[in-house]
Amino acid sequence: MYLTKITLSLADRSIQRALGDCQQMHRLIMGLFDTDRASANVLYRLRSAQGAIAVYIYSSAPLKSDRLTLGMKFAGERDMGPWLESLSEGQRWNFDLLACPSKKVAVEGIKNSRRRILRTPDERADWLRHKAMQNGFAVMTVRELGSSQQTGHHPAENGGRLYIDNYHYQGTLQVTDAALFRNVVSSGLGPGKAYGLGMLLLTH
Repeated sequence: MYLTKITLSLADRSIQRALGDCQQMHRLIMGLFDTDRASANVLYRLRSAQGAIAVYIYSSAPLKSDRLTLGMKFAGERDMGPWLESLSEGQRWNFDLLACPSKKVAVEGIKNSRRRILRTPDERADWLRHKAMQNGFAVMTVRELGSSQQTGHHPAENGGRLYIDNYHYQGTLQVTDAALFRNVVSSGLGPGKAYGLGMLLLTH
């Protein structure tokens, strides 16, 4: 697994458009790879600080830095494989997560179920604890720091306007199953992974 950091220039119009349309941002990120998101295990997270925007990217293979477009600047890359393999039961980590706590519900007359955002803090907290249990860790402490909504545009035949609710979490976790935990770190947690959600950022 690789961790790559890219900085984005807010002066560039294509970057401005991508920041306002999560589907365009997805295309911008995936343009740096030779394959689709799932095949390369691409996760990313946008973070802002002091007026600058940084993109942190996890991927199973290095991205193609020669494909960076105007407004994108390579800021570093690290092979996280040894660190990933070092994760073990009992370790405690601080985590930072942007996620979409939701569940699928059946809709009468429609073949595919639809995803419904969980509206209460208790529902969302239960969702996170359940996801943790499924993915090899236990939530020790957690704070919900706020929410926002991303918007984007699919072609009309693929659903048209896109809305994704995001909730920001920080807390501490303990690893309970190293294999499952390595998988969720490299593959992401919950829906919306194509749009900058589900990436577990870990620090001591």
